Amino acid sequence: HLFLFITLFAYTGCENAVKTVLVGGAEVPYNKIGMSMFPYNTVVGSLPNQMADIKSLGVNYVRMDLSFDENYMASAYSGRDFSRFDKYINAADNAGLDIVAILAYVPNWLRGNPDWKSIYINNYVKPVVKRYKGVVKNWEVWNEPDDLTYNSLDGSPGDYFDLLKRASTAIRSIEPSATVVSAATTSIVLGGVDNWNWTQKLIDMGLSQWADVLNFHYYSELDPELSALGGNMVKNAGMRVWVTETGKKGQSNQESYFKTVTAYINKSLNPERIYWYTYVAGHLTANGIHPDDTYGIVTFYNGSIYQSPLYTLLKNR
Repeated sequence: HLFLFITLFAYTGCENAVKTVLVGGAEVPYNKIGMSMFPYNTVVGSLPNQMADIKSLGVNYVRMDLSFDENYMASAYSGRDFSRFDKYINAADNAGLDIVAILAYVPNWLRGNPDWKSIYINNYVKPVVKRYKGVVKNWEVWNEPDDLTYNSLDGSPGDYFDLLKRASTAIRSIEPSATVVSAATTSIVLGGVDNWNWTQKLIDMGLSQWADVLNFHYYSELDPELSALGGNMVKNAGMRVWVTETGKKGQSNQESYFKTVTAYINKSLNPERIYWYTYVAGHLTANGIHPDDTYGIVTFYNGSIYQSPLYTLLKNR
């Protein structure tokens, strides 16, 4: 049935018909919208101002990295520097934003160490969770573990599941009420069935024992796979669901994508939260990023700050 469904609309060439069938009058779930952001990028304003601005958009949830890198721990023999993380967490908390913090990746000095997972847990996960216990209530363990671009994992569900079990055990030993969010694959529908199979293997291994939230990333237009496969996966998994990334490159494209795709995601998966990627992109360049080349609803380019029509929609609604 899925093949016939895809074939039908592939040959109609009727975008409105696709939208009508897939979205079916569903509305943007504004109360579920969160925002991903890169707290180290302050080219568009100070971190407290950025957090306050996100809150002013009617957004209550923020997602950000607390990266395990050389700035946090310069070497295997150095102390831990929480100063950056303190600024990030304080700014978000002071703005009244609910935080999901991503626990990833590993510094260069740790790459290739066969015992890196133990060091990741004992020198990073445990001290970070302990320090922000009660303020950060949601912990996302890693990011896109199937992608080998910036990964210490081998890309398999089994290797990630092992890391998740260790991290979840550590988090819950410190804060039993914390929400553990599984890492999502790269965009769930762009890899054919591979990303669906990867995610299903995690579920079959017992994901619900080690994570509270089943997580997806979605970077696509109105792909029938999401409703045809995602709905059943969510139903059978029996877990809470978040989509911690969806977004569109190019500020002029973002508003229409947001209106259509967040409604479609909500109809297909009924997640508790949908995080837009992103407030401002994390790539630091001398001239910034052109509005046509950024995922950010705010960007800096050639000395000026640009806000997308989506930013204006959220600000004025």
